[in-house]
Amino acid sequence: MRRKGRLKKGETVAFNDGRIIDGKAFLSLPQKGRVVAIFGDTKACLQAVRATQNADVLVHEATFAAGDEETAERVFHLTVSDAAKLALQANVKQLYLTHISARYTEEGQRLMLERQAQTIFPASKVVGDFDVFDTESVLF
Repeated sequence: MRRKGRLKKGETVAFNDGRIIDGKAFLSLPQKGRVVAIFGDTKACLQAVRATQNADVLVHEATFAAGDEETAERVFHLTVSDAAKLALQANVKQLYLTHISARYTEEGQRLMLERQAQTIFPASKVVGDFDVFDTESVLF
């Protein structure tokens, strides 16, 4: 008799040597899956809303400040406002903004970018390399 997948299904499996293993002993309660969408170095596209629809987390590059849409379009990037609009349209839970231009190195400038995004999508946060977040409140 094939045993493949039976433990995973929570079934009891009896072995030829007399051992009996209850698959339920190895299962936990089902957990809701998580959806994380990641966009980098890209400009707005029609498929983005559909691809990120209802994601728990959207990580998106937002190289430029609101008002710099022309520059962003020319170099195939987004502004923080563009990314926030996408998050709002796609009904995501949390937006993490990355790939911020080096012109915004001061903390006050990064805070300004974050606030620009938050005026459109309140659950926006400008993040940096190696930042760590408690996602429990976002994902569940």
